Amino acid sequence: MVLVEIYIITKNGTLLHKYNLLDSEQSDKDQLVGGFLTALNGFASEIGFPAGVSLIRSGNLEARFSPGTYVFSVLMIDYFMPLSYMIEPILSGLAREMTEIFENMYQDDLILGETRRIYRAGDFEGFRKEIDRLIDKYGDETNELYQKLILIEGIYAKVPQKWIIPLMEKISNGENILGQLTNEIPEIYHNQMRKVIRKVNIENKPILDIFALPLLADI
Repeated sequence: MVLVEIYIITKNGTLLHKYNLLDSEQSDKDQLVGGFLTALNGFASEIGFPAGVSLIRSGNLEARFSPGTYVFSVLMIDYFMPLSYMIEPILSGLAREMTEIFENMYQDDLILGETRRIYRAGDFEGFRKEIDRLIDKYGDETNELYQKLILIEGIYAKVPQKWIIPLMEKISNGENILGQLTNEIPEIYHNQMRKVIRKVNIENKPILDIFALPLLADI
């Protein structure tokens, strides 16, 4: 299972919200992590990167930063295999939208906290519901992408486009076509499609795990 943690941190280093897909409880360590991420982001700004850090990687760990006016969010992922380039726009969009929604929801609290230099963590607990909603939203988009990737790889595997294009149109119209492959694609091409499905599942497993999407095992 991929480990995903989300941090919402003020520009001066106060951790306002932490979300873990496995455990939402905060600990003393989270404050240390928040301070480290703030220092790293601030250092990047000081040496000439005006927007601060955008992405850092170390071994299995990836931290994706998204700055706002009052806070920045960090989407931290720990996974044993590299993330596919196809995942980049989805994860970047998720981090960016989290920052925007958080600042829109809590603008008054953030302004007051910045003025007084004091923030009440309990004021921001309700944001967990917004993160759940965003994960559902991006999960739907990822499920559509997953289906399209299978069909695109099917074309590369020399499955005739006359069988692929109608299914692609159904996906664009909001249909889930995973259960239709057996009926819509002739059996003579099923061996190619099995290889395609295994390839897509392996290459995109991190993001499929993040959004808990059901995978097509076979046809």
